[in-house]
Amino acid sequence: MKIIFTILSVSLATICLLLSSKFLPNIPILLNKNEFINGLLKYQMFAFCIAILFLLTTLQVSPQSKSLLKFGNIGSLAIKEKWLGINGGTTWRLNSIQLALFISLATGIFMFLAVKYTDSLGNFTWNFLPLIILISLTNSFSEETLYRIAINGNLTSNTSKLTVLLISAVLFGIPHYFGFPTGVIGVIMSAALGYILSKATYETQGIGIAWTIHFLQDVIIFTALFMMKVKG
Repeated sequence: MKIIFTILSVSLATICLLLSSKFLPNIPILLNKNEFINGLLKYQMFAFCIAILFLLTTLQVSPQSKSLLKFGNIGSLAIKEKWLGINGGTTWRLNSIQLALFISLATGIFMFLAVKYTDSLGNFTWNFLPLIILISLTNSFSEETLYRIAINGNLTSNTSKLTVLLISAVLFGIPHYFGFPTGVIGVIMSAALGYILSKATYETQGIGIAWTIHFLQDVIIFTALFMMKVKG
């Protein structure tokens, strides 16, 4: 029952987030004079509200999920996963650094090519940085709450580990068809990332590694988006 409840509720929240582009522009809130940035900030406010609602619901439905609201035990052993290069003999302290570097490099290369393709490499300005960090923090928090705390928190105690990781990967990956990167590539990249972040959350019993890695990817992605969409 918890599996069905979790999948349906997270899917419903995801649909609400995807459809927000239909109604948020009609809400007369001016947070920034730039239309693109203003839209981003309104979306972050909406996503944050949904994340808080899901956090409170998850804590009520699965009180044990409270244990995830900490950084986690990075000294715990990272269980062997060949396709991630995890040999099963090292801790998450080492593996989290390696994965963060590898994933960030892959994301950075992809976004660099996108920025170069749009001839926007010269658009960066340090004035972007405070907003990029703020948006990256809120976006990564909202998504980690929805796709890791809600899923891992509800299902870890009564579902197999592989099922938890796959549900997190699929539900996180599919909506990124409409994100950036878009399309099938976006789904595959996001699903793989979702699996990794769920694994880290599951094995360290904390959200710290997942949120940190997610935040780093968002900094790279939003930096590229600002360069492509906002004139410095």
